[in-house]
Amino acid sequence: MRIRHILASVSMAALALTATSPAAAGVAAGAATAGSGAAVVHLSPAGNDDNGGTADEPVRTLTRAASLLAASDTERATVWIEPGTYHEPAVVAWNRVPQSTVALRSTSERQRPVFDGSQATGSFHYWMNTAGGPSLEVDGLRVRNYRTGGIRMDTDNNVVRDVVFEQIGNAHVPDGPGYAALHLLGSSGNEISDTVFRDLENVDCPGCMHGVYAANGSSDNTVTRSVFDRITGDPVRLRHDTHRNVFTRNTFSESGSYLSGGSRWPHRAMASFWRFNAGEVCGTDNRMDDNVSDGRQYTGEPGQRLIGSGAEAGLERCPEAIRGNGNIVDPQL
Repeated sequence: MRIRHILASVSMAALALTATSPAAAGVAAGAATAGSGAAVVHLSPAGNDDNGGTADEPVRTLTRAASLLAASDTERATVWIEPGTYHEPAVVAWNRVPQSTVALRSTSERQRPVFDGSQATGSFHYWMNTAGGPSLEVDGLRVRNYRTGGIRMDTDNNVVRDVVFEQIGNAHVPDGPGYAALHLLGSSGNEISDTVFRDLENVDCPGCMHGVYAANGSSDNTVTRSVFDRITGDPVRLRHDTHRNVFTRNTFSESGSYLSGGSRWPHRAMASFWRFNAGEVCGTDNRMDDNVSDGRQYTGEPGQRLIGSGAEAGLERCPEAIRGNGNIVDPQL
């Protein structure tokens, strides 16, 4: 149903650009030229980055797809991705892309294209960085084996739907920091739904790894019907001037570490607000409603809280930053 719905909305534009429009053979080949309503690029494991990105001549990497879109001038773009495994050479940065929105879609209802970061290079090892470029709509993909994180967002109104983030962190790709599957920095109005965050694990700084990390003014985001499982840090971490974020109908299990009376990680929870320095602003009106937790820490021990507040040594916490209602603990989860 998901793909049929997408096809219904964009098939006419894609057909015009890749088959019948003379402009499709112009700038950026299979992408689009000025005046077109939407650009289309096709991605395939069997593609070649010397191709133009048409359905008949797909490219091999998102990096190449982004460069094709950078040479086009449309309001929107769609990258159609065939099933298979992709290895990007480095972080996919969208800063040069002029479109306001770029959608990344699978061409299959049954198979998820896989983006595997085990061969990527660079000190910051994200899958993608919006980098001040377009809003992204990411749907039906699998992202694994990235060290620093999945998507670093600094644009607004991104959509992440039905995506699997797994095996992220320096437990899987060593020699660097691991932060979050979704790392929001001044990124607001995002919608995240039906997404799986699992096996997000750091060996070095285990508490630094999160599913969703929203900081620096990232407000009015929603996370619904998603699964957080086996995460060494807090699955949800809010920080510095983040407000009105809503997390509802999600499932949490085996995540974070709360050591009662200990000094190593004394204030962990499934969702927490954290202060790193005295200049950071406490959040307001963040909500955790109608979620289910098994109450277990990453180690499998019971006693993990759903909502918490913490701060670096000597700083006051923000105990009112996150409130909740209707949350339950089900040890059989």
